Amino acid sequence: MDMQRTSRSARALRTALAAFAIFFMCDACTAGYADTLRLRSPDGKFLNADYLRGDAKRPAIVVLHGFLQTYDFLTTQSIIHSLSSLGYTIVGPNLSLGVPDRQQSLQCQAPHNHRLDDDLREIDFWVEWLHRQGYSRVILVGHSWGSQHGLAYVEAYPKAPVSAVIAVSLVRAEQKATVRARQIADAEARLARHDRSLQPYALSFCKTFMANPQSYLSYARWDDNHVMDSLTRLQERRVPVYVVIGSKDNRIDDEWVKELRRRAYQVSVIEGANHFFSSVYEFDLSDRLETILHRISMPVDRK
Repeated sequence: MDMQRTSRSARALRTALAAFAIFFMCDACTAGYADTLRLRSPDGKFLNADYLRGDAKRPAIVVLHGFLQTYDFLTTQSIIHSLSSLGYTIVGPNLSLGVPDRQQSLQCQAPHNHRLDDDLREIDFWVEWLHRQGYSRVILVGHSWGSQHGLAYVEAYPKAPVSAVIAVSLVRAEQKATVRARQIADAEARLARHDRSLQPYALSFCKTFMANPQSYLSYARWDDNHVMDSLTRLQERRVPVYVVIGSKDNRIDDEWVKELRRRAYQVSVIEGANHFFSSVYEFDLSDRLETILHRISMPVDRK
C-alpha cells in the first residue's frame, strides 16, 4: 500500500512538472494556457469551448463532456489538463443543448428540445475549426455519454479527420430494456400524432428527462446493442476505439466489460476507479491516456 501511494504521488508530481515545463518553455506559443473560445456557428448560435494550445505537429484532441454537463465538470477538466500537460492542443466544447452560449450544466427537468444530431453538428464545427487551424488529425476523447457522442460523430461524419476515439467510462443504458421499449413506443406514438409536447422520460442518470419525443428518441436509440454495433462498424472501418473504465464503476457490469473486449480495439480497466476516476485515480487515468496516445502515434497493424 505504501509503495502504491508513493507511485501515485510520483505520478502527480510528474504531471505537475510537465504542465509547468510546457507553460514556461514553449517558444512563440501559449501551450498549456487555457482560454475560452466563443465562436458563432453556421446557424447563428454562439458556441464556447475550453482551449489549450499545444504542439501543432501533434494531433489535436477534442474532449467531450458527459450527459448535460460542461467542460468545467471535474472529470472533464482533469482529462483536459492532463492531456494538455503532454503537449497536445485541446478543445473541450460545451455542447449547447439548444442553449446559445451555454455555460452551466442543464437539469434533467429543464425543457429538452435538442437532438443528438444537433450535438454532432456542433462537434463537427469544432473539428472543422481545428482543421482550419492546420491540424490534419483529430482524436476524440469522451467521458461517460461523451463517449457515445464520439462514436456517433465518427459514424455520422466518416470523412472527418478523426484518427481514433478514446471512450472513458463508456456506460451501458441505465434503464431496463422493458422500460426503454415502453418509453420509445410512447415517444414514437406521440411523434406519429405530431405531438411534440414535453414529457418525462427516464434517460441516462435522469429519472425525469423532460423532452419532446424527437429529443428523447435521438438519445434513447443509443442503447447497448447500438453501442456494440457501432464499435463493430468502426472496427471494420479501421477506426480504433480505446475504452478506459474503472473496476468500481457502478454503471457497468462484467457482461458489459466482456462485450467491450470483443468489439473495441482495446479495453483498459483501472482497478479501484469509479465512474469519475475520483481522487488518486485521476493520475492512473492520466497515465493510461498517455500510453494510449503514444500507441496511436505509432504505426500499428490493425486487425
